Amino acid sequence: MKVGQSINLRFIGTNNNFVHPMHVHGGPFEVVAVDGVNLKESARYLADTVNVGPGQRYDVVWTARKAGKWLVHCHIPHHTTNNNVEQHGGGGLMLVLNVQ
Repeated sequence: MKVGQSINLRFIGTNNNFVHPMHVHGGPFEVVAVDGVNLKESARYLADTVNVGPGQRYDVVWTARKAGKWLVHCHIPHHTTNNNVEQHGGGGLMLVLNVQ
């Protein structure tokens, strides 16, 4: 990505009885839809973490504010290390947004 560009992210909670606090580094995102329902402009809000429960879906728009490598990840540590299997780096519920 380049600074100023936006990306649409969709967080989907599978039916696994876990809540995943999904977090994006590098600035807040805008929550634009919940469970497939688009939010009115007046109902949209900024956040840096949303708790995604089983069967839930959040659509968010994140805008790159500055260059860097920004993580998108679950805030539960063992969810980003494949249940503590990864010892030297992340895995699991983790994505890197590379902004130039």
